[in-house]
Amino acid sequence: MRKLVLSLLIVMPMVLLAQKEISLKKRYLGKYVGTIPAYKLDAGAEVLQVSSSAIYIMLEKDRIEVTIGNRLITGTYYVMFEAKKYYLLDAKMNGQLANERIMVYKRGRKIARDGLFPQPFAGLKKKR
Repeated sequence: MRKLVLSLLIVMPMVLLAQKEISLKKRYLGKYVGTIPAYKLDAGAEVLQVSSSAIYIMLEKDRIEVTIGNRLITGTYYVMFEAKKYYLLDAKMNGQLANERIMVYKRGRKIARDGLFPQPFAGLKKKR
């Protein structure tokens, strides 16, 4: 029993220190501008054509704002993981059940938003 407790006391700090929180660097924060392409929406009896619309994403240190057309949605995000070429963000938006996934590329000052179905993928560029 003593050996078990002693081994847990040695192993637990190593496990806890191995899982560090990833945060975005300051250069990736800011306002991004793009367009959601036109798409078709199956509304049961008929198929509706949805025209393209402007999208703005503001990334701040601990929050995110997404503006599609004239609708503003705010929320928080965390970095799921850091890959070699991008960060993957999981954004929890207020009033939405599904989270949004946003890829912040390390080069090129651009991000990509994987739209909620049926919205297509949207690429955005950082506004200076």
